[in-house]
Amino acid sequence: MNQNVLKNIQKYVNTPNTVTGTVYTAEVDIEGLVVEKNRLVRIFIPSDYDENSNKTYPVIYMMDGKNLFDKYTSFAGEWGVDEIMEERTKNHKQTYIVVGIDSSIDGDVRCQEMAPFGENLTSIDDLPNSFPAYGAILGSFIVSKLIPTIDKLYRTNNVNTICGSSMGGLFAYYLGMKYPNVFKNSICFSPAFCLYQEDHVKEELKKLKLNTNKFYLLVGNLEYEHQFVSLTKYTYELMLDKGFGKNLKYVHDLEGIHHESFWNKYFNDALEFID
Repeated sequence: MNQNVLKNIQKYVNTPNTVTGTVYTAEVDIEGLVVEKNRLVRIFIPSDYDENSNKTYPVIYMMDGKNLFDKYTSFAGEWGVDEIMEERTKNHKQTYIVVGIDSSIDGDVRCQEMAPFGENLTSIDDLPNSFPAYGAILGSFIVSKLIPTIDKLYRTNNVNTICGSSMGGLFAYYLGMKYPNVFKNSICFSPAFCLYQEDHVKEELKKLKLNTNKFYLLVGNLEYEHQFVSLTKYTYELMLDKGFGKNLKYVHDLEGIHHESFWNKYFNDALEFID
């Protein structure tokens, strides 16, 4: 394993900031991405981490790291992951190490780097018929390099969760299905299945194989004129038919909008489901 996957690890120092608790940053180089190969990874450590040297922690890997802990670095709003985790610690609930991976600051590139496939795209946001997709490369980096590094540096317990919203939600679903032995849980907020043509998505979903992992699917009725609802609901119903049953939760919020405030509202509920 590459010993230097995480470089220049240091305590989070952005001024001003809205971080609660302890967050570290580190630089990573993600080979295979076309632009912005050098990224920041943001690592949240629970406040009870140093209290018991024998305690181990599950880890949540999240996309769009800039949006997770600090409103001053967020491009759309803060998830408030750190505040939620600290509250869970106070209430003696399961807490997690959270590893946030910064996504590209370019919206089109962000879409490409989390896309599982580059064909059969819809016309949403004037997308071309196809584009280069780097989801497989980014996923391989997380699984083969980032996770082993985090496991070496911190007291983890081999229970990994992948989480994201929008393109990150789609990516979390993709990785949860592709690496069922790596990720025990997938938290998929507002997954952007609508990136692809509906018939193509349905054909791909029919190939799914049952596994024992948990999947949390959240969608809001007001997200981009209802565009996210149909395929997310279809995915849920298909997974029910395939036998996921108690390991599957679907939430359809009639007032839900495509924003961090919406995902913040349900983040603790998702944690309660995977605990």
